[in-house]
Amino acid sequence: MKENALERRFKGLTAFQLKILALVFMTIDHIGSIAFEIPIVMEYRSYLRLIGRLAMPIFLFLLVQSIRHTRNKGRFILRLYLAGMGTEMFVTVMNLLFGERFHYFTPGNIIFTFFYTALYAVLTERMIESVREKDRRTTGLCALGLALSLVPTVIYLPLLYGSYSLNGSDRVTFLLEGILNSMVPSFYSVDYGIGVIILGVAMYLAGTKKRQCLVYAAFCVLCIAGRYAVWLGFYFYSIPSFGFFETFFDYVQNRMIWALPFMLLYNGRRGRPCKWFFYWYYPVHREVIFLIAALAAPQ
Repeated sequence: MKENALERRFKGLTAFQLKILALVFMTIDHIGSIAFEIPIVMEYRSYLRLIGRLAMPIFLFLLVQSIRHTRNKGRFILRLYLAGMGTEMFVTVMNLLFGERFHYFTPGNIIFTFFYTALYAVLTERMIESVREKDRRTTGLCALGLALSLVPTVIYLPLLYGSYSLNGSDRVTFLLEGILNSMVPSFYSVDYGIGVIILGVAMYLAGTKKRQCLVYAAFCVLCIAGRYAVWLGFYFYSIPSFGFFETFFDYVQNRMIWALPFMLLYNGRRGRPCKWFFYWYYPVHREVIFLIAALAAPQ
């Protein structure tokens, strides 16, 4: 009787509730990563960053559910692109206005990460279906779409080692680069790198929630094992450092496995509609945290 009563009271978490939790985790993480010069934040920074490791996986999990349940996948991908473009333009404008005073810098755009994830998930799924149906035309179009998506990354490659200040004529270069980066995003625009995109596509193709969680758990286990493998490699041999190693084999990032229980609590319900709130909250809250940090940090 007690178990039945508990089941009636708690029926899991809706997508809306999970999204709010992820927003809280993300905000905590950004406080630790952006406002670290404030003494009280510095004291607890490691804990804030550990809590923040839960945000990205929950958002990625919710993205996979959204792709599966949306009525119009093309429109959904377009919305992600427009939101990512708006975020990048917002950061560019704020940098131009306050960069000299606050030296504002944003490492990446998670919305573009989700954009690429959704794009590749849909294209890959459609290509697999077309191969099964022996539809060569659709298979070719999907392959072409995947190939064309790599063009921005190839174009940006020569710009990786360029550095631009916010003075004189470099302001124009900085603005043009920001506009180009917001309209034609590359893999260098995304947060967490291509590893998250691969993980998201794999979770999407897995199908059911149980299989998605298994894929995520396997990815986390591989990253934890990879951390020790890389550590042994650095200890015994001199090997180069790769971005993927630095991102997912990191001791702190390994703690993202603790997002798995929250995924398992998902009850398949949408909850309250919340389409655009995250898109607005994501760039604005980072700017607010940075400005507070710049004003509150010891001079």
